[in-house]
Amino acid sequence: MNKILKKQAVQLMSCLFFIFLCGNCLAQKAYPEIRVSYISELQKGIQDSHWILDSDLVSSSGMIPFGNGNYTDSLINHLDTIQPADWRTPKGNYPVFLAIWGNDTLSYARLPDTRFYYRNDNKQKKKIRVLEVESQLPPYTRFAADVEGLSEKEISALTDSMKRMKSPQDTLMNCPQACFFYALDAFFRTHGICPDPVITRNTNFSKKEELAAFFEHFLKHTADYPCHYKKVKDVSFPDNSVIVIVNGYNEIIHAVFYHDGLFHTKNGLLSPFVYSTIRPILKGYGSKDNPGKDLSKTGKLMLGQTLKVYTLNDSLYHLHQ
Repeated sequence: MNKILKKQAVQLMSCLFFIFLCGNCLAQKAYPEIRVSYISELQKGIQDSHWILDSDLVSSSGMIPFGNGNYTDSLINHLDTIQPADWRTPKGNYPVFLAIWGNDTLSYARLPDTRFYYRNDNKQKKKIRVLEVESQLPPYTRFAADVEGLSEKEISALTDSMKRMKSPQDTLMNCPQACFFYALDAFFRTHGICPDPVITRNTNFSKKEELAAFFEHFLKHTADYPCHYKKVKDVSFPDNSVIVIVNGYNEIIHAVFYHDGLFHTKNGLLSPFVYSTIRPILKGYGSKDNPGKDLSKTGKLMLGQTLKVYTLNDSLYHLHQ
């Protein structure tokens, strides 16, 4: 009888232990999946499918670092002041700052190192809260994780973990910069001028109409050419220059950094592309080379008419030769 009771007691203890383990498993929350954050879903689709095929395309391998990190001057030395704006971006609600010199201003928005946003979940048919954190380790990739239902303490611990995550690539694949800030960032760093905090991987312009004054003051306008590949295919552009495309309304619509015989361009929120010729860029932005044959007169004027070439305004900066 004692053996039977002892056996039953062991079985009972085993059952209780199993129930205890199951209770703990159910009580624990699943740790959210941490993924590389893409600036847009379109960018992720491009990277996954490799659908961009162009014989002039040299690479699309992300944010190529320019310069060697040794600066002899800084953009901030040539500004009167930088002050916070009393408004934020309509989309994303990011803080805006005003870089002021003389009577001109360049407004720029800054993407915070840590931010929250919501994504639509089609399966659950609701919006999911997402945490995005920039890693503090080079190349400073951003990571994202769904944090719906997590406590603030859990989110804080997750944030600290994401700040120490290593990137799956050696190069930063993308950033919020559009073409103008990308070209200017590459231009200044190549010339040994630090553009921080105005132009960084996490800033972008807020008002395009302010860019022309910035180009004219902080760079040197050296040449104009027709925005037509047939007429510029043999042009020798100055090395380390910025080529700006201007439409028929005298509005700048795109900028390219020319370096070591290659054209570096970034279209909106997509990853940068490097071309061996300017042809594909003019095909996308020029009124003469664009394949849209049925464009109205207004539509053609919206496309590029002129190429403006900008080089270093060496009389403005203090550079060691």
